[in-house]
Amino acid sequence: MDILTLWNSLLVHPIMNLTLFAYSIVHDFGLAVIFVTILIRLALYPLYVTQIRSQRAMQEVAPAMEELKKKYGKDRQRFSQEQMKLYSERGVNPAAGCLPLVLQMPLLIALYNSLLQLGCGLGPPPGNLCPGLSHDMVESFRYAFIPNPIPLDGALDTTAHWLPWISRGLQHPDPLFILPVLAGLVQLVASVMAMPVKQVKSDDPAQRMTQSMAYTFPLITVVIGAQFPAGLTLYWIATTAFQIVQQYFVSGWGQLPKYLPFLRGIPTPADRELHRREQAALVEARKDMKEKDDEESDEREEESATPSAPGGGRRRGRRRGKR
Repeated sequence: MDILTLWNSLLVHPIMNLTLFAYSIVHDFGLAVIFVTILIRLALYPLYVTQIRSQRAMQEVAPAMEELKKKYGKDRQRFSQEQMKLYSERGVNPAAGCLPLVLQMPLLIALYNSLLQLGCGLGPPPGNLCPGLSHDMVESFRYAFIPNPIPLDGALDTTAHWLPWISRGLQHPDPLFILPVLAGLVQLVASVMAMPVKQVKSDDPAQRMTQSMAYTFPLITVVIGAQFPAGLTLYWIATTAFQIVQQYFVSGWGQLPKYLPFLRGIPTPADRELHRREQAALVEARKDMKEKDDEESDEREEESATPSAPGGGRRRGRRRGKR
C-alpha cells in the first residue's frame, strides 16, 4: 500500500463519505460541509478544551515567568529548573496547546482534497476541467452503509443554495470574497477572546509575537481564503464559530469587551467558575493564615511559660506542633 492510498483511506475517503452522508440528509452541499465541521469539532472537543485552558494558563503564569527571567536570566540552567518547577506547581503543560493545531493541518489538507474530488471528480481532471463527481466514482470509495445521493447519469451538486453568488460550486474560490472577509472577522473575534482580560506587559519577543499574531492572523486568513475553495473557507468559518462558543463557556470573553463594552454586563460560565475558584483560594489562604497565627500564639505562650536559665539567660523551649 503506497502513501497516497493510505492517505485516502485514513482521511480523504472518510471525509468524502461523511460529506455525502450529510448531503443525502440536508440536500445542500454548504450545509453538508457545516455538518461535517460540527462532527469534527465534537470529536476533537476534549483536545480543544485542553488547548484553550493551556493557553490561558500560560498567559496567567506570564508575570511569574517575567520575575524568573529577571532573577535568573543569566543562569539558563537555573532558569530552566525554576521554569519547570513553576509549570509543575501551576499544573501547566506548554505542549498541551499544540496538539489540536498539529491535528488541524492534516484535516485541512484532507478536506481540501475531498472538496476538489467531490466537486471535480476522482483523479486529475482532464484538460484542467471540472466535470464533477459521478455516480460510478462514488461507488469506488463509498462505504456500504452510506447511500449514494448522485443519480446514475448525473453529478454531485456542490452549490450552496443559500450562497447564491457562488454559482460554480464550493470547490471554486468565492468570486466576491465575502466568505474570506467573514472568515477573517470571526477569526479576529476568536483571537481577541483568547487573550486574557488583563494583558501582561512583557519584553519577551515570543510573547509580543503571540500578541501581534492575534491581529495579523485574521488578515492572513482573508488572503488564504480568497485563493482556496469556498467550501474550505466555509469550513474555517464554521469551525471558528464553534471555537467562539466553546471559548465563551471555557475561558469567557477575554479582551472582547474592550471593543464591545456592552459585553461587560453579560457574565459567562467561565466568569462564574473563575469567581468560584477565587473564593476557594481566598478561603484556603485565610485558613492557612489562621493556622499560622495559632502556631505563633502557641510558641509565644510556651516561651512565656519557660523559666529563665541560671545566669540570667532565657532557655528557649521546644516547638510544640499544632494538635
